[in-house]
Amino acid sequence: APRTIAELRDAIDAILDQTSTPGAGVALVGRAETLWAAGLGKADVASDLDATADTLFRIGSTSKMFVALAVLRLREQGRLSLDDRVRDLAPEIAFENRWAETDPVRLVHLIEHTTGFDDIHLVEYANNDATPLTLRAGLDLHPHSRTTRWRPGSRFSYCNSGPALAAYIVERTIERDFEAYVRETFFDPLGMATATYREPGRDGPDAATLYQDDGVTPNPYWHIAMRPAGSINASAREMAGLVRLFLGRGSIDGVTLLSSDSIDRMERPATTTAARQGLTTGYGLANYTSYEDGFVYHGHNGGVNGGLTELAYVPELGLGYVFMINSGNGEAFGRISTAIRGYLTRDRVAPEPPPAHPIAAPLGARFSGTYRPASPRQQVGQFLERVLGAQRLVVQDDGTATTRGLFGGPTRTWVGVTDRLARRDDEPVPTLALLDTEDGETWIEMRTASYRRSPTWVVYLEVVAAAGTLVVMASAILF
Repeated sequence: APRTIAELRDAIDAILDQTSTPGAGVALVGRAETLWAAGLGKADVASDLDATADTLFRIGSTSKMFVALAVLRLREQGRLSLDDRVRDLAPEIAFENRWAETDPVRLVHLIEHTTGFDDIHLVEYANNDATPLTLRAGLDLHPHSRTTRWRPGSRFSYCNSGPALAAYIVERTIERDFEAYVRETFFDPLGMATATYREPGRDGPDAATLYQDDGVTPNPYWHIAMRPAGSINASAREMAGLVRLFLGRGSIDGVTLLSSDSIDRMERPATTTAARQGLTTGYGLANYTSYEDGFVYHGHNGGVNGGLTELAYVPELGLGYVFMINSGNGEAFGRISTAIRGYLTRDRVAPEPPPAHPIAAPLGARFSGTYRPASPRQQVGQFLERVLGAQRLVVQDDGTATTRGLFGGPTRTWVGVTDRLARRDDEPVPTLALLDTEDGETWIEMRTASYRRSPTWVVYLEVVAAAGTLVVMASAILF
């Protein structure tokens, strides 16, 4: 890992060069101050414009954190409850829920991605209207994607319309524009003077041009229809203030924007079946856990066409970071993340993981078997995902467990932590839960994905049937 800021800068510069990524904005953050903020490489290749700490980048889905902050702020003021029913808060917004009588869609489900809705459909993704749509107009664009596929509040499935609808509820509650409210309540106190949900103007601060993976071909600006879900432009220096807010547990420079309880609530899931049975890691309120070298990070990442962002922090260390690149290059993104995390924890000793608690033999016999993914992000891909994503779980005689893809992939070893929770042997906290659902079925949740028990022969039969179908379809060409 890099040992100094200079070494870290050199490492990131090398990654940008090796992956043909034009530029990056980076900030390292402590509780009391920004430790380092810089721009590296180019904000615009054609004009040879250098990136700086004040260059605006698209932060994508990291924007969702401000939706959660706004909802929690109104919750503290007694104006909203996370358990409020969405149908009561915004009856004019269309969605379908066949479990409405017993399991209504609640405000919390929108932000934790547990509504059961599909992620937004192609017509919603493809909208690129330069005329700024109202939030209501964005939600009305294609309401057909908002149909529950399972009981709300049972499984996680990432859905961009949920936070957008939550932002609309904020707007309806305060009777003013959501984006103006975020500016006044969060952007201004955090020192985010140039941050904007709209395309930056030519007379404002420099904004990074976004590029395809070749680092040369520009991507056009994407005017996202549901701006609260992923549209913010902000600089590394400005985003450092958001990291400090989390490290300060809701306070920054002596000003309290939220209570520490609200920050704690953001960092843990509460509505999935696994969360109700004790799993505290995963996706909370626009804030999720990740792991590196024994440390648990909280935060959120984001991506738009030609831009990637990661914000992460370790509360116990009082350290965090944010970085943004103006390319969709996944290799550059992963390598920069690893370099920064290695630097921040270079002299730190990771906490001891929880002691092993072997999975009891009766539970092991009951839960060993084949499982198919059951919480697809888009239902249109479920037919393929449920076969190719099938996993085989085996609980060993020593109380550990292994998982492996039914059709290949690495074998993962899991160490029991409680009767129903286990952690991977290379991770510090539980991310696997053995579940009994309300319907009496056997399920597991593994790193936020839900899996339903299925006879192995059924999975293989589906593979044979799919292969036969493809052969028949191909033969039509010959005929």
